[in-house]
Amino acid sequence: MASKSKEEVVQEFRIQSIQDAAMRVIARKGMAAATMQEIAEEAGVAKGTIYLYFRDRDELVEKTFETAITQLIAKVEQALDTPGSIEIKIRASLAAKFLFFRENREFFRLYASLRFPEGDAHQQRRHKRTCEPQYLSSLGHFSDILKAAMERGEIRQIDPHRLALFIVEGSNAIVVERVMEETSFSEEDDVEFLTKVIMGGIRP
Repeated sequence: MASKSKEEVVQEFRIQSIQDAAMRVIARKGMAAATMQEIAEEAGVAKGTIYLYFRDRDELVEKTFETAITQLIAKVEQALDTPGSIEIKIRASLAAKFLFFRENREFFRLYASLRFPEGDAHQQRRHKRTCEPQYLSSLGHFSDILKAAMERGEIRQIDPHRLALFIVEGSNAIVVERVMEETSFSEEDDVEFLTKVIMGGIRP
């Protein structure tokens, strides 16, 4: 693999810095009140610099969201590759997902409550085109891990894709409650609850 040039490294660093700044400003001020000028000041760059990489504020927000989703999937997949039993892998992946959403709670709460309703058909298609392949790839990875556990006799023989879908979407429902509402349950409580429910249904 060819090494990156100094210019490419600088560009990637600037883009990441701008996206990180966007998340912090949106978390503090809300989606509607966050301006490109404030994001530029937060990132420590000139406002015009942002327009070198993003067409407008909407594109910046969308790409920031997409980057965050990519980071989430990478963390979950890394957790799924944790050595050990399928129960250890499931527990680690759930913990990684809950931790990620806690660390990015305000941005995702604002994005879900303000951004999705405003999205027109073009924005929705773009989001689907960008995020769906990542989601399906991650689901396929999880399905393969479950299938391998079935072959080892750790869990019952059932459709691995549908089981992966059930686990992912079930944990997503808990994430939505944690992000959008106040809950008295700790992350550890929810990880334990989901792991026990899942393993109780799939053990041989």
